[in-house]
Amino acid sequence: MNDSITLRKDEHSLNDWLGEWLAEKSGNGWDVTAEGLGAVKGSSARLDMRVVREADRMPVVAEFEVGPPAIGDAASRLGIELKGGPRRPITEALAVGYGEDCRRDNRRKFRERLDRNERFMAIQVVSGSTPDDYRVWPDKALDANAEDLMAYIEYLQVPQSAIEELSAKLADEINELGTYLLDNIRMSAGISTATLQLLRELTGVQHGVNGRGGQGNGWDHDRQAAATASAVWLVVIDLQNDLARHSVELRHAGLRDTRQVRSCSWNGRLTADELQRDWQIIKDVNYLPVVDVGISTLNACLSLDGVLCDVLERLDELCRATNASRAKHVYNFVGEFWQSVVHDREERAAHYTKPHIAELLATLASHRFNGLSSNQLGELKLMDAASGTGTLIAAGERAIRRKYRFAGGNYLHLHRERMENHVFAMDVNGVSGTLTAKRLTDLQLDQDYRSSNIAVITHPSGSLLLMDPNVSGVSEVLGYEGVTRKSGPGGDTGVFHIGAGSIDLALMNPPYSRPRKDRPQLTKLGARLTNAAKKSGYNMRNGQAGLASAFGDLSNVRLKPGGVFAHVLPLTAAKSVSWSNWRQQLRRDFKDIVVVTSAESMSADTDLGEILVVATKQRGTRDRVSDPEILCVNLDREIGNLTQGYSAGCEIARISANSRYGSFSLGRWNKIKPKSGAPWVGVGTRNAELVVISDGLINGEAWDPVSLRTFQFQLAMASLEDIADTGPTHHTIGHPVEARQPIGAYEWTPIEDFADEPTHQALWSAEYQVQTAIRSKATHGGRVHDRREALKVNAKVSRWFIKRDQSWGSQSTTMSYSPMLLHGGRAWTALINTEDSSMRAVVLFHNSIFGAMIRNAFGSTQQRARANFGVRALGGLPTPSFHGDSQEAARAREIAANHFDDLTTLELRPFPVCYADLNRHKIDDVVAEMLGLDVGNPEIQTMMDRYRVLFAAEPNVNGGRRSFITALRRYRNQAA
Repeated sequence: MNDSITLRKDEHSLNDWLGEWLAEKSGNGWDVTAEGLGAVKGSSARLDMRVVREADRMPVVAEFEVGPPAIGDAASRLGIELKGGPRRPITEALAVGYGEDCRRDNRRKFRERLDRNERFMAIQVVSGSTPDDYRVWPDKALDANAEDLMAYIEYLQVPQSAIEELSAKLADEINELGTYLLDNIRMSAGISTATLQLLRELTGVQHGVNGRGGQGNGWDHDRQAAATASAVWLVVIDLQNDLARHSVELRHAGLRDTRQVRSCSWNGRLTADELQRDWQIIKDVNYLPVVDVGISTLNACLSLDGVLCDVLERLDELCRATNASRAKHVYNFVGEFWQSVVHDREERAAHYTKPHIAELLATLASHRFNGLSSNQLGELKLMDAASGTGTLIAAGERAIRRKYRFAGGNYLHLHRERMENHVFAMDVNGVSGTLTAKRLTDLQLDQDYRSSNIAVITHPSGSLLLMDPNVSGVSEVLGYEGVTRKSGPGGDTGVFHIGAGSIDLALMNPPYSRPRKDRPQLTKLGARLTNAAKKSGYNMRNGQAGLASAFGDLSNVRLKPGGVFAHVLPLTAAKSVSWSNWRQQLRRDFKDIVVVTSAESMSADTDLGEILVVATKQRGTRDRVSDPEILCVNLDREIGNLTQGYSAGCEIARISANSRYGSFSLGRWNKIKPKSGAPWVGVGTRNAELVVISDGLINGEAWDPVSLRTFQFQLAMASLEDIADTGPTHHTIGHPVEARQPIGAYEWTPIEDFADEPTHQALWSAEYQVQTAIRSKATHGGRVHDRREALKVNAKVSRWFIKRDQSWGSQSTTMSYSPMLLHGGRAWTALINTEDSSMRAVVLFHNSIFGAMIRNAFGSTQQRARANFGVRALGGLPTPSFHGDSQEAARAREIAANHFDDLTTLELRPFPVCYADLNRHKIDDVVAEMLGLDVGNPEIQTMMDRYRVLFAAEPNVNGGRRSFITALRRYRNQAA
């Protein structure tokens, strides 16, 4: 190649050198060519573009030039169909701009830029169906390196539009096949009940639990079982065809593809008997986690004969349609539509991580391994102890392999080596094992592996056996000579081995469920496991936090120093009191902690508030950080595809270590340093300035983000529990009249249903239509249900109440006052053992903008536009020390007393319109005076106006409701 200096007009030399480098480094046989005359079907025009081709995959069109990305040129390629490619028009193109200083590079210098991963390129993705109708992402070009370019090309081989179309089609087809199969089973005399029972057991679908079917719980769960079995058969048929095509060893063993199976059948159809012969061949080469459930469910339906042939043949057609999409290397079609097949995922703890979120988490975690050699990368051990459909572990493995190739690794048998020794995946559900194993197998189909570490654990505690640091193996694994009855502590007694301190990356979305009477648990956690973990210093697990906290201990036990923790978790992990041990231990044993929140749920079809947590283990290392900071990243734009998920992971990983807060293409970030175990106030707050403000309020100061001035409170900050005790829970107080299981002291009925005023009354429920003032009336009257319990709770009535579940979008008060003594209830918790003089100040404070921001920072935002507290957590709410003996506290109590009667009767509007609610402004002024702020100072008034606008703009306050957002925008425009 010519090493002479590149001329300004000779950009194609850079392109040639880049194409040569990509072909060498991809590890996938990429052919990077310049497309010229006659490249496009139906056109003889000459095109100046680069096309990356790989066997069996969609070609990727890219425009490369020096300077900004050529958006127009890339858009002009949309809608064209390349000769020699699949029959599908181009719907996504890559626009890449080289830095200007590349113009003087020779070949050696340019390749050096690529090899050292220098970020000298700017990249944007152009998508659409025609050149006249296209979108560009992101708005501002991303700074990128060669590794990023390889990733973008890999993702663009899979058009998002094709993925969505095929996923929807597969979901509909599988559900229809499930209904067809179920109808025929039910019509089969003598086999119906036994077959359905067996299918439910094999697929893990429980009968009569939380069903949604229009024909009753039993029908819907039976349909789920039949549809799940059909989905499993689709996976195994797909594996069979893939291996028959690519695996020389299995073909020598007699493996046939489905076309050959048809030709061997006496009637030319795809029969279960013939398929089972081939599936057994596959199973014998350690594909047991994929095939075992398929064989078992097929056996359960053998008597259906012709009906089964119909289903299998249609699945074979769907398999070919899936393969025609050429997307399986980065996309799990069965995993994507599985959540539409199974309705009782809450009971089965089977929520599915969205593919683009998996890509974000895996990319962010894999950046922790930058700088390792190819040999070190190839040796990294990856674990998912709750693998589900395999989406997360496959994303993690793909990220590690990409780094391996980029680092120069070229070991021909890498897939076999990693599958046999370095990838560990577990689940308690056989279908999950099937999907995970197939997903990992898809990464490289032309290599067999003779053993694997993918397991369906049949022990009642599942993979949580590995919480015990002394357990190194598990022998209760599906398929290994049935189910044995012991786990393997120490030594080499277990079938499935993961030593303590042996894992480099623990990547998972663990189940969030908690035990309760009417919820069957997939995993029963024994006290022995918890105690064994505690004895070794692992104490994240809390029963109220659910199983997800226990999986934190599991990952900590199995990770080596320097290993990476990467979990999808409920947002309560950042805020709830029950997670305080988890937060404390994470900050003790880990460093470089990153927490990512998003307006969308991380798991499909849940609407839960969730977070991504990535951290590097430092336990046992000499360079421990005693009190690490936490980087809080809040995504305010939805991620739409795998490319954006990857990009977000890269941008977050590159956030500067020297800055306190900032923004990037998808959101904002800030750094916090909470007290040990305290809630992470920055998590879930979109505006970084609001995080700083809230953190200041908690520490007794008001900070103005415009003037940058700080105004100190004249009172120290305390906690609500220093001023008042929390009263009894509603379970103790009693039950509503319609309750199925009456418990507690009283039976509570809406007060309007009583002819006369009842003797016993309670502030039981939140009624936003009438509870628009701080002063509230009773909502329910009670009749004694348990005399003994009634005597106990009657001593705990109060005039002061706090709302446990604050719905910002509809409710106007967070604390309430009643002129008469009342019980608390489901929505309102009584505050007892306190003095009225202090509580007047407390109630006004928490209904002001200052208290609202603190509550939103501390409350759990599991659902949008809410700030929830468990009863035990209420006491931790930061509150000024109005109960103190100081002159400042006495003055604050006096100010509160002077204004209390007037302020508590004012009609207030919901919190998202606090900026325009003049009655709330009156409360804010009085509270500011109580805190020692000069309300006559225009700076203070401007600062409070700014607080109210920032608070109302938060998605967790306005809930994304258009009416609130529009009104706030109009208010801002008028103010400007």
